[in-house]
Amino acid sequence: MRLALCVLLLAGCDPAVVALQTEAASLPLLEDGLTVGTTLYGSADLDALRPPARGVLEDALDAGLGGFSLYVDWADLEAEPGRYTLAELTAQLDALRALGLVPFVNVTVGDTGGYNLPPGLGDGAGGIAPGIALDDPDVTERFGRLLDRAVPLLVARGGFFLGVGNEMGEYLEADRQRREQYARFVQAARDRVHALEPRLAVGVTLTNGDVRARSATFRALRAVSDVVAFNHAPIQPDFFVRDLEDVRRDLRDVLAAYGDGPVLIQELTCPSPTAMGASEAWQRACVEALFAELEAAPQVRFASVFTFQDFDVATCQAVRDALFGDELDDLPPDVAGRLADYLCGLGVVRPDGTPKPAWPAVLDALPRNG
Repeated sequence: MRLALCVLLLAGCDPAVVALQTEAASLPLLEDGLTVGTTLYGSADLDALRPPARGVLEDALDAGLGGFSLYVDWADLEAEPGRYTLAELTAQLDALRALGLVPFVNVTVGDTGGYNLPPGLGDGAGGIAPGIALDDPDVTERFGRLLDRAVPLLVARGGFFLGVGNEMGEYLEADRQRREQYARFVQAARDRVHALEPRLAVGVTLTNGDVRARSATFRALRAVSDVVAFNHAPIQPDFFVRDLEDVRRDLRDVLAAYGDGPVLIQELTCPSPTAMGASEAWQRACVEALFAELEAAPQVRFASVFTFQDFDVATCQAVRDALFGDELDDLPPDVAGRLADYLCGLGVVRPDGTPKPAWPAVLDALPRNG
């Protein structure tokens, strides 16, 4: 009723409140309570996991692991205009369903410092091609045709949320026009999805800092989303970890931005590298502190631990190159070193499968043990 009155009167309604009146905003496709998940860099190719990674996952499944955060670029789903390549996505969703893991899927139209757009739309450098705006009807319709095919696949395999962007706060905060165009793109995607499946929630993922500050980007995207998810990193801008009491306070402040609305955490991280001021003991305390806060916050419906296992040296280097390339060279060496350590030191299990002290804390936080 409130939504109908707002639409009719076109006055006196907070657009962020209006956004929360849809059926999808209550997350009807997600089981009640808190679902704890995990994620890997890049994919859910679980069949490719080898020991000890497979054993780590199986232990978590036995303890009650329930979800998974999955990321895919628009270009990976539409390599050429109108030619859709959904077989890999379908296989990954099928693998998750076979394990009983519900997927939180983010089609990363935008990711951190720019766009991930298919041929003909992107400029090849994280921007958009000249003469094109993200909210152009031709662009939103092209994405809509992809959604027509992807949404039924996702819902049939237990999906409850479709994201259309990851950590775009800094990129959008700096340019109001870009931010407004992105918001209109999200609104068009949400309308298209709800026409196909009104119960599927649509939104974006920001950082805990964006949400805590109630930034212009958070406000703009919340107004056109069912739920704005966030990634929670207990680190300072210089990539030192925060004091544990600050970690708890920060999460409480972020959750306060949602009021009674549902909360989705795409990535929940606690690093262990000593160069960041952390340690394996600090990591365990971080995990325990964050899950204690989540236990006291029933509006949190999904939290994905990022990630279970540290990388070996070669994989760590590959991840750094894939995510940042030469960009690390632009940072002060000590900061770049801490960022690299952070990327490769998020696991609660060592590369050889030996648990860190935080691993039992993660297992204890899973529903079957909690």
